[in-house]
Amino acid sequence: MENNKSLKEHLISALVHFFYNFFVNFIFLTPIKLWVKAIKRLSAQKEDGGLEISMITGMWPFLSFLKRFIIDFLLDGFIFMAYITAPLIFIFTLINGADFMVSFVSLIIGGYYSPLALSLVRDILQLLILPFKKFLSWTEKPAQYLDLRINNK
Repeated sequence: MENNKSLKEHLISALVHFFYNFFVNFIFLTPIKLWVKAIKRLSAQKEDGGLEISMITGMWPFLSFLKRFIIDFLLDGFIFMAYITAPLIFIFTLINGADFMVSFVSLIIGGYYSPLALSLVRDILQLLILPFKKFLSWTEKPAQYLDLRINNK
């Protein structure tokens, strides 16, 4: 950080930084970026065969499949489908006589920002299963024995 800048220059720089990152980056770009990430994860899952139970080699193949199906597939699929189904729902509500502005605001809020909400749900579910993953990895490890010799003199 340059110390020879005036307070006014720092203030303008901070305001531009805040407004750009809040309005442009978070409000407008983050939902699209999350949608693209979901597409990439779904594509990688298809290429890896992640939903094939026969490809799962762990001790709990069905539980691993359920985790992959619900958290990795369904939530990413819902994120992906949000931008595909939202315009269709918008057109359907207009055909059924809904007000244009109500339908448009619903499209923007419900359709455009749904990747934010669904990604939040996905991340929270990932965090909630971490203790179970840690426990399962602990149960797979062999028992460790300690040979402690305490000399009482």
